[in-house]
Amino acid sequence: MPLSDHRAQQVMNTLAACVVKHAECAKDCANQGNADLADCISPCSDCAPLGRACIPLLARGSEFSAAMCGTCPDACERCAQERGRAGMLECAEASRAAAEAYRQVTGAAA
Repeated sequence: MPLSDHRAQQVMNTLAACVVKHAECAKDCANQGNADLADCISPCSDCAPLGRACIPLLARGSEFSAAMCGTCPDACERCAQERGRAGMLECAEASRAAAEAYRQVTGAAA
């Protein structure tokens, strides 16, 4: 199900905000040097490049958008769980919003 131009732009904005948040969170965790935060760095390090790959496909209306975005909700949900456990609620919320945005692209239910 293709998204309207307006809805596609909203999804891309949500994903872009999440990519920025993931990069910030991963950097902050790495800078802290706390081994307990290693479980937090990995999901953000996965989610950010997934978002960076999906956004241009969505912008072009690529026929591969849904397929590429299909795995992303799981990655975002994992990130949200890890970030929530670490008390990084802003990043966790960005991850949940991105997971929902990906689901809109793929037509999947939460």
